[in-house]
Amino acid sequence: MINLKNYNPEHCFTIFDGFAHIWQELTPYIKTRIYQKDETIILHGDAANCLWLVFDGWVKLSRQTPDGKETIIDLCNSGDIFGEACLCPKANYSYNAEIVSQDAELAAIPAEIIRELIKQHYDFSINILLLLNNRVTQAQLKMEQISTLSAAQRLSCFLISLCKGQQYGERNIQIPIEKHILASYLCMKSETFSRALQQLKTLGISVSGNNITISNIANLRNFVCGNCSEAGLCKTDIKP
Repeated sequence: MINLKNYNPEHCFTIFDGFAHIWQELTPYIKTRIYQKDETIILHGDAANCLWLVFDGWVKLSRQTPDGKETIIDLCNSGDIFGEACLCPKANYSYNAEIVSQDAELAAIPAEIIRELIKQHYDFSINILLLLNNRVTQAQLKMEQISTLSAAQRLSCFLISLCKGQQYGERNIQIPIEKHILASYLCMKSETFSRALQQLKTLGISVSGNNITISNIANLRNFVCGNCSEAGLCKTDIKP
């Protein structure tokens, strides 16, 4: 379990970049827990009473139609935040959140506590607004990529985002989630996902179970970023 008193959130969570003092104020109120695979964290329509931080593992955010069709909105892993609806009083969560890795360690920050800190600290409130704006930008970018990028390019973009700002050299990545979940998130069928992986082998991508090795990140970036309107501005360029 994470030791909150000794933990430096600035290394993982951009929302606290430059705000270690805010974290110290929050620490007494934060509850951490390890969740198991398939465990549901929140349900669409639940009262938004917490902001959630992912320390480790993977969380699927999704919505379902009445006939059972699922849309995966996001896949959150270490350093990601979800449940931002709690920043507005009397709001409800607009999606389900479910653990899709073997386990995951999450922290819950009570809504009333973080809303009070936003009132007290103007600079921190600006950081929150930047977080919300980034959510909108990423949703718009994903819609654009579905129509303008090939399946292999969309998969490449996802892999680049997991490199956490590294732009050159080799990177080993572990994705401990079922491939059909990742395929659905990237808006492709499982067989299309498999073909995309095969295509990326020519760019130095090798796969062994849940482990993916990128031999040359620059090659992968050249393959996809030149076809994206957000190249040079998106989260794949943010250094840790």
